Amino acid sequence: MNRKPGKNKGFTLVELIVVLVILALLAALLVPALLGYIDKAKEKQTLLNAKACVDAAQAQLSDLYGRTAVVPDGKPVISGATDCCTDRNEDQVITETDFAKEVLDMADMGGDKKPYFFMIGIGSNAANNAAVGVNMTDHEKYTVYYAAYKETKDSTMLYFYNGAWSKVNPRFVGSNTQTEIFTADNVVRTGELEGKRIQYYVISLIPTDWGSISKGNFWTKVKALK
Repeated sequence: MNRKPGKNKGFTLVELIVVLVILALLAALLVPALLGYIDKAKEKQTLLNAKACVDAAQAQLSDLYGRTAVVPDGKPVISGATDCCTDRNEDQVITETDFAKEVLDMADMGGDKKPYFFMIGIGSNAANNAAVGVNMTDHEKYTVYYAAYKETKDSTMLYFYNGAWSKVNPRFVGSNTQTEIFTADNVVRTGELEGKRIQYYVISLIPTDWGSISKGNFWTKVKALK
């Protein structure tokens, strides 16, 4: 039968349902893959930002090394704050210092954006290095061996240790404090860095729920960050 002029045949209800079912199936297959791709892209960008922060910190330390005479034992290599993180090691929270601001500016994460948490570990300049059998060269005191980075409150912590990145904090590898890679005095027990003592500097610290940061609770709070 010939169609009448001006009359178009539309979709039937069954055809519309079939099309909708196909679209729903495609969405069920494609959306998870798309979300996974987006998550991977975000993780990649976070890692790039973390690397940029570590590179900036090392660049600033190298510049400082080139301009600074030998720092007396026990004095922080990066000055501007008071010891507050770990007993006997002159660890520092330096978030308000020019050094920290220059590191974050050099990392250039965009605008005034700062990591939720960013900390580096370099060769220790503690006064009692000899007491724990550690002799650090001036070069080692200006070298970044460790970093902990958390971009936002909800992002995953990333750790830099001896040139490699991981989601596992190398400081706490081991079943207890007797088998962890680091001793209570922050001396590395094993691996390529065995015998080196690490000194820590917190460059960015945004969490408002930490309360006071003291020698007794600093690492407990850091360990709780995921």
